[in-house]
Amino acid sequence: MPLTDFVRYLNAQHPLPASGLRSTTPFVSEDGRVCVHFANLRLESAYAPIVDTASGELRGHAAELHAVGLRTRQPLAADAVFVLPSDDEEFVYLDRLVRTLHALNYLTYLNRHSRGKLLLKVHPRHVASVAADHGLAFEEILRACGLLPEQITLELEIGEIADSGEANGNTADGGEAAAHLVRAIANYKSRGYGIAVGRFGRRAGSLERDFGLLREIRPDIVKLDPLLLAAEQPLPALVERLRALGAPVMVEGLDTAHLRKGARASGIDLLQVHPPLRRLLHADVGGPVQSAAA
Repeated sequence: MPLTDFVRYLNAQHPLPASGLRSTTPFVSEDGRVCVHFANLRLESAYAPIVDTASGELRGHAAELHAVGLRTRQPLAADAVFVLPSDDEEFVYLDRLVRTLHALNYLTYLNRHSRGKLLLKVHPRHVASVAADHGLAFEEILRACGLLPEQITLELEIGEIADSGEANGNTADGGEAAAHLVRAIANYKSRGYGIAVGRFGRRAGSLERDFGLLREIRPDIVKLDPLLLAAEQPLPALVERLRALGAPVMVEGLDTAHLRKGARASGIDLLQVHPPLRRLLHADVGGPVQSAAA
């Protein structure tokens, strides 16, 4: 199906606006790529390579969101986009919209680059807001795009999801949040998605709790929190403990000799790399672009 026809199909599948944030035709096809209009913003896809630390072999790509004002063209941090929804329904809509955008652009991107799994973030609030059947709606979208869940790895921040249940100091709420997380990940895995845990080790005080969650969910990748690298803490013991659970360990950072040397010394398996100035593989015809946006 031609890209323009598929964009029309996707727009027809989306409900009419429930608020002023949504567009009746959120997906827009321009010059062989797709962007999304949401809340007077233009949302675009970019991709960072994931490589094997030892061999340098390409293993896949991680999708990243770029946002600019439709009128002002001023950039907006990706995290700030997810502050805009006013309720859970709007939030789930946005989170799924962004992942659909990345999946669709990745199909076009793969026509010009090596294939590999696509790493997509799932916002913690999305996981908490969906009661059951996690991944079902997105699977239907993927299949319409010509992709399968087996080609997708979903990145979830298990610590933040569990922390949200403990925010009011109620242990029972924290336990239910963790149980809901385990059920959600079981749903995702049953549909064929890979699972990556993001920002692991963010809070030292929650490390043992988070290791307990890892033993239950058995992720395919564990991605360390960038602060662990910035603090230059000794990582080999933590990495060895994670690898004992059977999950490759990944870090994200600027692609420098220092990062690669430190990753090899620490036994880290995978790198999600960003060349200096965040020069990402952009989803447009021109290929790589430079951006200082986070």
